[in-house]
Amino acid sequence: MTIKEVLDFGRQSLNQAGIEYPGLEAEILLSGVLDQERIYFYTHSQETVDLKQEETYRSAIKRRCQLEPVAYILQKKAFMGMDFFVSQDVLIPRPDTEPMVEYLLAYLQATYPKGANVLDLCTGSGAIGITIKKCFSQGNISLSDFSKAALAVAKINADQLVDGAILLYEGDLFAAIPQGKTYHVIVSNPPYIRREEMSGLARDILEYEPHMALDGGESGLDFYRRIIGEAHLFLEKDGILALEIGDDQATAVMALLRNAGYQEIQVITDLGGHNRCLIGR
Repeated sequence: MTIKEVLDFGRQSLNQAGIEYPGLEAEILLSGVLDQERIYFYTHSQETVDLKQEETYRSAIKRRCQLEPVAYILQKKAFMGMDFFVSQDVLIPRPDTEPMVEYLLAYLQATYPKGANVLDLCTGSGAIGITIKKCFSQGNISLSDFSKAALAVAKINADQLVDGAILLYEGDLFAAIPQGKTYHVIVSNPPYIRREEMSGLARDILEYEPHMALDGGESGLDFYRRIIGEAHLFLEKDGILALEIGDDQATAVMALLRNAGYQEIQVITDLGGHNRCLIGR
């Protein structure tokens, strides 16, 4: 089959499966299979796709028709201009997290030009902490997660993107961090979906992404209470805590921060203008 024929098959299959953007996703999947930019397909539409690549593509299309996320099929997701390896052991990094990382990078570069200690708690794929290390090389970055499988993914990304120049800790939130270790910045994107809302998530999230990284308890605030309650023990004087939040959780999490003595609390919005991060000193 030619590239055009393969793409036509992909578009038709995805369209019949109810995928919202069948043409775009057909091209993205073929781009991953052939390791070519999508523009290549328009200039080489009659080029033949070998049988092995065609079979791989058909398998990818079948998986997407079953609503498996493209990132898991291709085992990669772009974040802040870098490709991160992902598996179903970690949440897929999302663009809405990028403004928080951009804020932290600007803060670190302005406040600690010679370097700082940063902890990425509930790291998952490592996207937040590894991006900070990539762009703030003088920083000492630690990644922590309860999941051994998630940390294995984070290690792959650290090895590929920053030559492994980070520390990994496995354990339940701050229980994983050595006593006496302190940080200038602690950042976390913890589980924050209310338990009763889990069943209402989109199928591609509910059926494929790890529930451990989504379920924030009955109120959605369980992890915020624990993190905010303990973070001061691991923060340097004037250190900051940055927390990604659900877009309707700003008031509740801000109250938790204030009650714990945090000041100068700032709200960072995501690409859609929704409240997405709180930062307290």
